[in-house]
Amino acid sequence: MNPLRALIFSFLATLATAADPQPGPNDPRLELADGRVLYPKQMRREKDTIIATLETPPASSAPVGTPVQRADVGFALKDIFRLVFPKPDVLNTAPGLIASGKAEAALAQLDPILKYYTGFRDAPGSWWVDAVPLQIQALLALKRDKEAVDIAESFARLASDEEIKKLSLAFTAVARTRKGEHESALSLYDEAAKATKRIDILGLIAVNRGDSLVAIGDVLKAKGELGKSAVRYEEALLSYLRIPALYPGQRMYLPQATYGAARAYLGIEDFDRAMVSIKELRDNFAATAEAKLTDELEARVKKRREQLADPNKPAL
Repeated sequence: MNPLRALIFSFLATLATAADPQPGPNDPRLELADGRVLYPKQMRREKDTIIATLETPPASSAPVGTPVQRADVGFALKDIFRLVFPKPDVLNTAPGLIASGKAEAALAQLDPILKYYTGFRDAPGSWWVDAVPLQIQALLALKRDKEAVDIAESFARLASDEEIKKLSLAFTAVARTRKGEHESALSLYDEAAKATKRIDILGLIAVNRGDSLVAIGDVLKAKGELGKSAVRYEEALLSYLRIPALYPGQRMYLPQATYGAARAYLGIEDFDRAMVSIKELRDNFAATAEAKLTDELEARVKKRREQLADPNKPAL
C-alpha cells in the first residue's frame, strides 16, 4: 500500500478509538458511504473532493502535554453518503421576510450562508440547494430580475450531481421568463415539474410559469386573438392558484401569485376578481413590491371597465 494512504488509514482508525468528548447534535459531521462517521473541525471543497480537517486527541495513556494530532484528509464526493450541518435559521425565516416585504433583510441574512455553502454546492447534505431558491425569490420580489437571472444561470452551471442538475431546469426556465423568452420557458417548466417533488421548487415553477403565460396572453390579446389569449390567462390562473391550493406553506410566493392572478383576471375581463386580488395584496402584503404596483393595475381595471361600458372610449 502507498505509504501516504497507509498513514491516512491509520489516522482514521485512530479516530475511532481515541478518547474524545462526545460530539453534540449540532456538530457538523461527515458520513461516509462505508458507514464511518467523522467529526471534522473544518471542511472545504476542492473540485470534487471534500477536504476535512480531523483531530485526534492523545490516548489516555499518552504523557501529559502530548499534542492533538491534526490532518487534512480528502474524500471524493462519490465516497460520501452525506454531510450533516445544522440547518441555518435563515432558511426558516427568509420566506416570511420575503412575504412581508423585507426581501433586502432576507438577502442580507442569506449572504453568509450562500458564501459558505457555495463551496460545497451539491455535495450531499449541503444547504446550497435550499438557499439558492430563496435568494432568487428575494431578488424577484425586489424586481432585480437581472440578478435573479444571473443566479439562476450560475446554479445551472455549477451543479454537477445528477439529481441537482434536474433542479437546474427550473432555474433555467425562470431565467428565460425574466428575459422575456416565454414560449421556450413553458416547455422547460413542464419538464422541471416532472423532475422534482420539492415544494419550494414547484412553487417557484408555478408563479414564474404563470408570469410567462400572462405575458403570452397579453401579446395575443393585443393582436386581437381573444380566444387564444383567454386560454393562456386561464392557464396562468391555474398555475398561480397552485400556491394557496397545493403549496400553502410557500407563503413567500403569495405576493407574486396574487399580483399575477389580478393581471390574469384583468386579461379575461373578470374585473371583480381582479379587484379582490388587488385588495388582498394591499391588505395582506402591503410592504411588498407587488402591492406598490396595485395603483397602476387598479387604474387599468377601471379604465377597461369604463371602455367596455362606453365603446366610444379608447381601448387600453
